[in-house]
Amino acid sequence: MVTPPTSAIADVLQLRGLTGWLSPPLVPIRRAPGVQGSARTVRLAAGPGPAGLKPLHRLLDEDLHGRVIVIAGAEAAAGAVWGEILTLSARRAGAAGAVIEGGVRDVEAARRLGLPLWALNEATAGPGPLVHVASVGTPVEIAGVPVADGDTIVMDHGGVVVATDPEILADAAAYAKAEEKVVAALREGATLAEAYRHKADFVAELRR
Repeated sequence: MVTPPTSAIADVLQLRGLTGWLSPPLVPIRRAPGVQGSARTVRLAAGPGPAGLKPLHRLLDEDLHGRVIVIAGAEAAAGAVWGEILTLSARRAGAAGAVIEGGVRDVEAARRLGLPLWALNEATAGPGPLVHVASVGTPVEIAGVPVADGDTIVMDHGGVVVATDPEILADAAAYAKAEEKVVAALREGATLAEAYRHKADFVAELRR
């Protein structure tokens, strides 16, 4: 199945009374179309820890093909927890993308290296000593949205979402096709009311 747009996934989640979109608060550092992978979770916490950020560095030596690195709690750092060195390491490990709940730097390098990357903000300084890896591979939260290791993460030009239920992705694919029919009808001269029936009928079916 072709990966549906994040906007369609988010709309289907809304129709079901659920959440799952991580943008906002995350903003694009390097956009890419149709990225889908399974989460590899890391949770950071404030304060010094015995291993500091070394567990994150060890994770980047894993085989990360098909994985999206999800770092929660990175806003606890004084500055950026992610930059050119980690971007290059993630690309070398085969990561499909990275989602950082905190600051990143060396954004031109990230764009040049081609790693899809979303974060809270850009930062100039490094992370500082008062942050550490609290856990790897455990459930985390970003802006109140739970993410478990292995959950499906979809990233595209429009945003980032977590889709834990395969049925959500299937419905989102059908929802996106209904929107394409609306656009096609408008281009053929239909009124918005006429064209929108393609989507309205599908939305009504989802709500049932």
